[in-house]
Amino acid sequence: MRIAQVIARLNDGGPARVLESLVLGLTAAGHTSVIFAGTTAADEDDLTPRLRAAGCTVVPLPGLGRRVDLRGDLRALGSVAAALRQWNPDIIHTHTAKAGVLGRLVARRLGVPALHTFHGHVLHGYFSRSVSAAAVLTERWLARGSTLHALTPSQARELQQRWHIGRAWRWRVLPVPVPPVAFVPTPARAVPVVGFLGRLVPIKDADLWLDTVAELQRSMPIRGVICGDGGERPRLERRAAALGLDVTFTGFVPVAQALAQMDALLLTSHNEGLPLAAVEAAGAGIPVVAPPVGGMRDLIAAGMIHGAARRPEALAAAVAHVLQRGADPRAQAAALALAPAAVLPSYVRLYEDVYRQHARSHGLRPERGSRPERGSRS
Repeated sequence: MRIAQVIARLNDGGPARVLESLVLGLTAAGHTSVIFAGTTAADEDDLTPRLRAAGCTVVPLPGLGRRVDLRGDLRALGSVAAALRQWNPDIIHTHTAKAGVLGRLVARRLGVPALHTFHGHVLHGYFSRSVSAAAVLTERWLARGSTLHALTPSQARELQQRWHIGRAWRWRVLPVPVPPVAFVPTPARAVPVVGFLGRLVPIKDADLWLDTVAELQRSMPIRGVICGDGGERPRLERRAAALGLDVTFTGFVPVAQALAQMDALLLTSHNEGLPLAAVEAAGAGIPVVAPPVGGMRDLIAAGMIHGAARRPEALAAAVAHVLQRGADPRAQAAALALAPAAVLPSYVRLYEDVYRQHARSHGLRPERGSRPERGSRS
């Protein structure tokens, strides 16, 4: 099969790393899978060179990216349509919100089946109430003609039951491979360090992280490290200084380097799909604390991370507990069970099944590793 993977940008985050594993797995299974991607922002690391070095084919799409702009998005829609019409895929698989909208619009125009993966969502916590309502209505309309994929059961339930996106039979929950981090343990520190790992944007709620660290520092000596960057960084640096916190801002650093600086990882997001940082930290033996939102509910239920309410006092108590207890071997085992060696073969077969089922609904009969007949689309 010829599978077009469409994503807004290949920044250093979960969607790009998940896509790398998927494309390499599909290629090994005999399929042709090409990534069509927009550009990263100036404050983001671009993983395009890494994916190309690993063997992925990446085609740049002018105008596609993170920024929402009506005029620019219309140009991006044209570039997506032109690229996919020329490449002539059998399946269009979209990732991230903006690419999901544009890619599925093009899929309808071309009469090509589409699958959309919700790595997270922008239905609340990103935009104003009116824009969020428009995003919900758009997703409901687009869901009528595409198969939908969530990363965890809780995420699928939330999107289908709370936001009423897609009928239950359109949803699939597939395992996601998370490569273990080549983590190098460091000598014990005199003062424990609590870390943050991710983009500095409102949905990650680094303000709650700072409030939690401030709560911890009232009862025990502790340092903080924020590994990540984004538009919120200058304000957060000023707020950390105003609170008198001992916090270091590193900017973007490799995951292994970030985790080596931490004794515990604290996540404070308003919402998450499947936070790869949590899985990577747990697999490296770093205790993780997070509120039960989005896909983190499933990681908490699996014993991979320690859950606590989204309040500074509750999160601080949970962090103090895991620092005292240390790494939990059960949490590490649960995280390593998602390593590609454990899940990739079944992961690729499940995707093949979803692609084929959706293709058959459009009159195609694709065979593994071969190009289907296209007469039914004429």
